Parts: sequence; C-alpha cells; structure tokens
Amino acid sequence: MNDEHMMNVIDESDVLGSTAVITKLSDLVALEFNAIETYEAAIERLENLDYRAKLTEFLGEHERHLLELCDAIIQEGGTPPDGGYYKQLLIKGPVVMAGIGGDKAILQAMLLNENLTNKLYQNANDEIFPGYIQLKLKQALGEVRHHRVWIESAVENLND
Repeated sequence: MNDEHMMNVIDESDVLGSTAVITKLSDLVALEFNAIETYEAAIERLENLDYRAKLTEFLGEHERHLLELCDAIIQEGGTPPDGGYYKQLLIKGPVVMAGIGGDKAILQAMLLNENLTNKLYQNANDEIFPGYIQLKLKQALGEVRHHRVWIESAVENLND
C-alpha cells in the first residue's frame, strides 16, 4: 500500500461511538436553532432586499442542517434537542441590537455569528464520525464557509 492510501484508511476504533456522536451532534443542533433565530432576526431588520434574499437562502441551508443533524441523532438512537440551549442571547442579542445601526451593523453581527458557526463545524469535521454523518458535516462546513465569505464581502462593500 502506498502512503497516500494509508492516510485515507480510518481505524474503526477512531470513529466516535453513538453516545459521543449524539452529544456532539446535539451541540450542533443547538447551534442551528440559535443560527435560525438569528437569521430570522436579521432578515426582519435588514432594509436592503438583496441582503434579505441572500440571508433567506442561508436560513434555508441552516434549516436543512438542523433536519439532517436531527435525523442523524435519531439514527444513532438518540433524541435531538428541541431548541437552542446555550449562547442564545450572545448570538441573537447583537443582531437585535445591531438593528438600530442599520444593515452594516446587522451584517457585522451576523459575521460574528458565522465565525462561531464556522469554528464549531470545523471542530466537528476534525472528529471522525460515521461516514454518512461525516459527509453531511463536510457539506455543512462548506456552506457555512460560503455564508461567512459572502457576509464579509457585503460588509466590505458597505465600507466603500
């Protein structure tokens, strides 16, 4: 076997067990509930219709992530949380307050949230989940990275 093939072989003992999978995915479910609430608050407060449309698209992706994570928890024998249970005020609060400062302030608050979301999805992707979950987490990471890049660009354009 060549070295490249050896690096792609995963030792089954490295794959997270069901209890760890359920715990880690439950944290992501809570994050997604909070992200959805935050996106809804931002969309409601944004004045620019193009920004609203884009964030509505991103909201749909977060809603899909939530459903996929809940399905995975159920497949692993767990019960998904039914809401966000941490950092809710820290995540949604700045977006609500930013509404006073207009679109730029709202997008800056959303960027902070996407930075957190990206970090937590990157951390999840650093773990070894069962294959079907790993694929969903990789896809979600790609999408939240796209969200962050788009929001960064929108904020920069508002600076011009």
